[in-house]
Amino acid sequence: MVDMAMTLRLDDELDLQVQRLAEAQGISKQQLLVRAAQEYVDRESRLARTLGNADRIVRENAGLLDRLGQ
Repeated sequence: MVDMAMTLRLDDELDLQVQRLAEAQGISKQQLLVRAAQEYVDRESRLARTLGNADRIVRENAGLLDRLGQ
């Protein structure tokens, strides 16, 4: 995998918050933001899988759900 360079512009307040949090954790702002991005991607992927599974379960059990609703 090749690392990609990018520029990220933060407003002053957010930059200060990121700096303080990174310092508190003993890591760079870069590391903090990469971790945050990865956690966000992981969370959204889990949510998409969960919603997909829920849709599948509803489709596969539509008859049962209809009978239970009567």
